[in-house]
Amino acid sequence: MRQMGPGLFSLSHVSTEKQQIETVIGGLESQRVLLGDALVDAALGPLRARLLALAPTQPDDVAQTLKQVTLLFLDVVGSTTLSQHLDPEDIHAVMDGALARCTSVVESNKGKVFQYADDSLLAVFGSEDAQEDDPERAVRAGLALLEEGRRHGELVKRQYGHDGFDVRVGAHTGAVLLGGGVDEEGSIRGMTVNIAARMEQTAPAGALRISRDTYRHVCGLFDVAEQPPLQVKGNDAPVVTYLVQRAKPRAFRIPSRGIEGVETPLIGRLAELRALGDAFETVLARRTLQALTLVGDAGLGKSRLLAEFQTALEAHPQPFWLLLGRASSRGGLQPYGLLRNLFASRLQIADSDDAEVARRKLVEGVLPLLGNEASVHLLGHLIGLDFSASPHVAAVSSDARQLRDRAFGAALRFLQVLAESDRSALVMLLDDLHWADDGSLDFVVHLQQSARALPLLLVMLARPALFERRPGWGQGDAPHRRIDVVALGHDESDTLADALLQRLPGVPAALRDILTRGAEGNPFYMEELLMMLIDDGVIDVDHQAGDPAKPTWSVVPDRLVAAHVPTTLTGVLQARLDALRTSQKAALQQASVIGPVFWDDALASIDAASPSELPGSSFIERHATSAFEGTREHAFTHHLLHQVTYDTVLKRNKQRYHALAARWLSARMGERSSEHLAAAAKHYERAGNRAEALKYFERAADEAELRFANTSALGHARHALALTEPGDTEMRWKLLGLLYRVADIQGDRTEKEHVLVEMTVLAEMLGDLDKRAQLAFRRSLFAGRCADYMGEIAHARDCVALAEPGELWAQAATAYCQWAAALMRLPDNDAARERAQDGLQRRQHGLDASACRSQSRFVGDHA
Repeated sequence: MRQMGPGLFSLSHVSTEKQQIETVIGGLESQRVLLGDALVDAALGPLRARLLALAPTQPDDVAQTLKQVTLLFLDVVGSTTLSQHLDPEDIHAVMDGALARCTSVVESNKGKVFQYADDSLLAVFGSEDAQEDDPERAVRAGLALLEEGRRHGELVKRQYGHDGFDVRVGAHTGAVLLGGGVDEEGSIRGMTVNIAARMEQTAPAGALRISRDTYRHVCGLFDVAEQPPLQVKGNDAPVVTYLVQRAKPRAFRIPSRGIEGVETPLIGRLAELRALGDAFETVLARRTLQALTLVGDAGLGKSRLLAEFQTALEAHPQPFWLLLGRASSRGGLQPYGLLRNLFASRLQIADSDDAEVARRKLVEGVLPLLGNEASVHLLGHLIGLDFSASPHVAAVSSDARQLRDRAFGAALRFLQVLAESDRSALVMLLDDLHWADDGSLDFVVHLQQSARALPLLLVMLARPALFERRPGWGQGDAPHRRIDVVALGHDESDTLADALLQRLPGVPAALRDILTRGAEGNPFYMEELLMMLIDDGVIDVDHQAGDPAKPTWSVVPDRLVAAHVPTTLTGVLQARLDALRTSQKAALQQASVIGPVFWDDALASIDAASPSELPGSSFIERHATSAFEGTREHAFTHHLLHQVTYDTVLKRNKQRYHALAARWLSARMGERSSEHLAAAAKHYERAGNRAEALKYFERAADEAELRFANTSALGHARHALALTEPGDTEMRWKLLGLLYRVADIQGDRTEKEHVLVEMTVLAEMLGDLDKRAQLAFRRSLFAGRCADYMGEIAHARDCVALAEPGELWAQAATAYCQWAAALMRLPDNDAARERAQDGLQRRQHGLDASACRSQSRFVGDHA
């Protein structure tokens, strides 16, 4: 007799016990009248519990998951032909080798191969640890697979002498059912599979075809060519598809906002979008500059408008160069930060690149176009890449204005060369201009004044605060148009409300009123109100029913009636924060201290558990690239959300968090510290660490002065000055000297006079002869600038009187020169010659008085 396997025996045993228990239960139920309910129920309890324990489990149900993923199909082209020429072992080696390499490509892009079938494979992105960039990684994997196919085809040709080996790839994003069935681990079902397969089947050899659903997620990251719509069996509407040509260099994308499962059209902004399109057509027709500044308060949809325009541009048949830059809320801390971001985006220079790599990328990207090493080095040094070792930079290191002007010229020449290549137009999109530092704004003004003959469309986004800083923005000879982005009107708000509430089968009037009346035409406010209602359970979102990408919504009437709607956007955002779990809210608060952009490692330096506690995509978004290598980068979905979150952090926690963030940033600076000095200083200041904040602000001020970023230099120096202790006289003197020099460059007489008064008090308090002589000389210079020549002479005489007894011959010589110059302007040439001769005599004491010698010759020529 054949012995049963253990699985069969166990199943038989369970089945027998189950039948026996069911028989006993039936017998007890039949005796209920005789025995009574209490006795029968007491006996049935343990029996029913045992029966439930013996019930068969449903592993398929437990293992199945309904979720949105991106599917990628790959098929080897020409395998049938190849099999006619090679024996089975060679075919096996070719195909296994190809699929093994393709699997490595998929896995390196964090995808998972679900199925193999002869000469094809099916990969899934987002099946386990779903990320918002799953579609992007799938498309990048698709391009890498095409390259792998080409390499493998060359290998086959060399080894076997046969052409024709290639691959084709297709991708589609949508909902699928994962798991279950006889092949549980590789099981995947749904219409998404059919569409993805169709993408692959219709792709040309050596090409990658993606659906519109995938394209929506990667728009702006890749160059694509739109294809005629395809009919897919089982799908009513034709599917719009694209052939992906290549990845764009460090794409700049406007982060998408919105509600999960809801796509909203651009509402109330068609006139503005049309104006942008018309301006681009004007650039193409006239080959001249067109500049537009879109102005509007936060949340009105400026960035969404720019995103829609960028999408429209990508479909334009005319080739053009796209240059993108965005200022951050910390933009004022980094001189020429927007200009740096513009070139970093174009040349893929990451903050995590060490100094040598960053310099190399700039040189390799710009030198072939400019053909002038000096221009490249000056440009790089201006934007903070430290070319101080270059002789071209050293030659102008004492003249920050010349460095700035020549670097601006190099940037303009870079644009000119781009425009001359293939008669291409240029499109420059600059976002959040209100946060840009003054040096960057100066460059944008310079660009508008100097690039009028370039085929350049310059689109700038800003809040009204820009015009408070620069009242004359856009005024001048260059063509410029200001477009005000205003709040949505009543009808437009209704339309947006309909779009936002599209997942509801019926929209209660009270719910519509909450969105339209409370938000006052601000689209971001409307979205946040809706998210608050979802957080509060007024709207129930069922992710289990239907398409997980488009969950079913329903209104809970009782909660709608009781809903309390804050009267301000800040109140709405705070209500949403309060609805988070305690650990999630804490993580978000810690992140807000780091900044509107933050990193996992920085967050972990505050609390190791916080990166895993971050809330979902309605609060933060993960960036595809990171400024610092080896750590993921995130950003708050809106700067207002960041500010409101930061304002909820307790003061005692803020100080501690800032201290930890400062320590982390200081440790990550490396050789490129000049780019992060002011940010670290700000963290130290808010942490209450006066000494470290002073040190970093002072260094930041020095760096800014060297790069002619005068506004930044003044701001950092004033910050540092406010942090000095009363007894730190040497640091105060140094900082006041910097303030004086910058004010002198800017021609700010009021500031110079104020600084001189402070320096006078400090010099008298110190009783330092050298400093008093320096101060007298500065007063002489100041009087001369004010055309007070007698005052100029008097202060020069004071400087000499202080310098000579202390044998400060250098100061005495320059004072005599200043004295001589003032006498010439009176004019009194004889006396001027005598003072110049006095200066020359000081040279005999071992001083370099070349300036005095020149002055003497000048006086002699004009006597």
